[in-house]
Amino acid sequence: MSGAGTIVIITGTTGSGKTTTCREFIGSADDLWLHFGIDTFLGVMTPRQFVDGGPRCNEGVHMEPDDPANPQGPSHLALGRLGMPLIQAYHEMLAAASRAGRNTIADHITLLDPPLLQDCVARLAGLPVLLVALRPPEKLLLSRIEDRLPEVIKVLGPELGKRNNEGTKRASLSIAGQIFRNGIFDLVLDSGALSPPEVASAIRARLARGPGDAFERLAAHFAGRSSL
Repeated sequence: MSGAGTIVIITGTTGSGKTTTCREFIGSADDLWLHFGIDTFLGVMTPRQFVDGGPRCNEGVHMEPDDPANPQGPSHLALGRLGMPLIQAYHEMLAAASRAGRNTIADHITLLDPPLLQDCVARLAGLPVLLVALRPPEKLLLSRIEDRLPEVIKVLGPELGKRNNEGTKRASLSIAGQIFRNGIFDLVLDSGALSPPEVASAIRARLARGPGDAFERLAAHFAGRSSL
């Protein structure tokens, strides 16, 4: 689409450095970039009761144990009756900013199940998109989540805070596995080996060659014309 703004999607699990990367990127950019991530959408724009941990989260976006009989075991992202419409609205907002000519960088969780990635690809069709995955070592992911514990305890208290953090660790590993079931990206970066400025610089260098084609390849796959 002529005149459309570029959309950079930064995907990765909790603790991979998505938000840090977005902030570093826009803070060091010479031109104007918007930062509109899934955390902002679900954490600020969406009423708390419909998001994981809220009293009505089962209607919205929440984590569910893989085995209901083992609530402390592995878990996965689940969407209630309002969950997918929320995700669809988020993707439409990204598309609207691009059609208005605004460049946007967005931290996201591009899962195949539930079909967040499929919906994103469909709603951003025809727009310039660069899909970047952050993939630090698993040990570093867990360490970063553990480092957040004091702040979590301030909000939830010691007992609930520790339980919440352990749940976040389990969810992070589950989400990472889901994200990388898809093998199609424009750029994959080890955000453990690279500093935030180096990650931002690598994204900027890739953008200098123009938007990516990962979304076009994914669209072909979802239409049954290729494999991941």
